[in-house]
Amino acid sequence: MEPLEQITVLMTLMRRLGQVMDHESLVLQSLRLDALPDIQEEKSALAEAYEIELGRLRCSPQVLGALEVNIRDRLHEAMREFQEKVTTNLNVLLATQTVVERVLRNIGQSLSRTAAGPSYGTRGEAAASEPRGQVISVAFDRKL
Repeated sequence: MEPLEQITVLMTLMRRLGQVMDHESLVLQSLRLDALPDIQEEKSALAEAYEIELGRLRCSPQVLGALEVNIRDRLHEAMREFQEKVTTNLNVLLATQTVVERVLRNIGQSLSRTAAGPSYGTRGEAAASEPRGQVISVAFDRKL
């Protein structure tokens, strides 16, 4: 593969992977979690292809040397922008993980508190034989 073609492939992968990460962030912020598996599958495939191409470039430093200066500058800028997107995506993923863990912890604590207390039947009387639970109010901010 020619040096320019190799760099073009790498830059295309970075651009598409950045688009997928932006889309993933929007999906996470809107809590449309059902769309995540497809996004993560594409993200994983693109990341693997990116790593392969980056590895090829690292093994052949002469490829960069064969490029015009303005193309090397564009590659450098594209890599810097890509790293910013990776950092942003990681922060969104960590923030989402924190939110989900807090929700799960609150639900678990609520269930453990209600295990000792009475539950109520349909008429308001205590019903010892019915499953116990407690209504908790949960509010989700769709923006992280």
